[in-house]
Amino acid sequence: MFALLLCTKFLFQTVFSHAIHPNSSTVLVGEMTQFHEDMFSLIEKFLDIEANVVALTEDRDLNSGVKEFRRKLSELPEEFFKLELAVNSLHEELEQEMDGVSSSRRNVSGCEQVWHLGMNLNPADGHYMDYLTGWHTGSAIGSEAKALSMDYLDRLVWKEPVDYLAIVRHQHGIVDAVKVFQFKYWGLSMKERFQDMNPGRVIASEGGPIQVSVDKNAPNLEDDPIFSVDGDLALNWWGNYRASRIMITGGFTQGDLLTYHGLGNHMNCACHSGSSRDSNYRFEISNTQKCPYSSCSKPVVQGTDFASSSYFKTGPVYGNYALFVSLRADRFPEPGTELERLIETC
Repeated sequence: MFALLLCTKFLFQTVFSHAIHPNSSTVLVGEMTQFHEDMFSLIEKFLDIEANVVALTEDRDLNSGVKEFRRKLSELPEEFFKLELAVNSLHEELEQEMDGVSSSRRNVSGCEQVWHLGMNLNPADGHYMDYLTGWHTGSAIGSEAKALSMDYLDRLVWKEPVDYLAIVRHQHGIVDAVKVFQFKYWGLSMKERFQDMNPGRVIASEGGPIQVSVDKNAPNLEDDPIFSVDGDLALNWWGNYRASRIMITGGFTQGDLLTYHGLGNHMNCACHSGSSRDSNYRFEISNTQKCPYSSCSKPVVQGTDFASSSYFKTGPVYGNYALFVSLRADRFPEPGTELERLIETC
């Protein structure tokens, strides 16, 4: 029975580890199959042990113990069968979830240079995608039908390992500016990256963007939070209760977060733990601006997605900002491209 416990422990450790990294469902299925095979080879080993014990001695007490051991051993196949059913049930649930992924999210052509839409930010849709909403929880937000026109988070894409991020500003689904970054640390999901809040302040790339493409007629570039500044990708940047989920390092050289904001912001949160101190300070997108705390209490933000007019001023919307992610693709389509939730670049 001790061996059964060990096998059970192994099973749940395996399932738990893949629950943290759901992208590894194929590996998990393989491990389940191997576990299934190992269960029955273990029974044969027990039988060999019993035969060896009987051959060693004729002692009645020991033989009695062996018989009791054999009786308990005979119960193992039923226990293993129950475990097998549980494994098969979990396998079926994984397959159903994978089958439930829409065809537009699947890579059906075999092309490995694929971008998936993970998130879309619309700063004027009435929903606040602030620092504490969606980024670190991976909860689904919005609908596929309005994925490129409203706030949106794809919970399955958000759990996949990615090595590249494209920040795409678009006008009604047409690209007008894009920056692509290669992550410094490979193989992590977006959810894992945004869960790194304590201590946070992650410089997530090296050497700046690997692609910058901007339409020659793109408006509002002088103070755009992504495209008006140079530098590396910064995630979970916070200080003095103020925080932004995505920033570009060239924008906060002055050292005051109120001088610069990015995507997914909060001005009064316990940022390292992911909780709010005052929900009135939530806002979605702000621009690069000189707004130090001592002399500027109301920064201008894009659109209307902020919690209180007592603390923010509404400004023009420069576009939607989409976050596309990829494991291998390192080049995003140029401005003028019409976006879809899955983009192949082969």
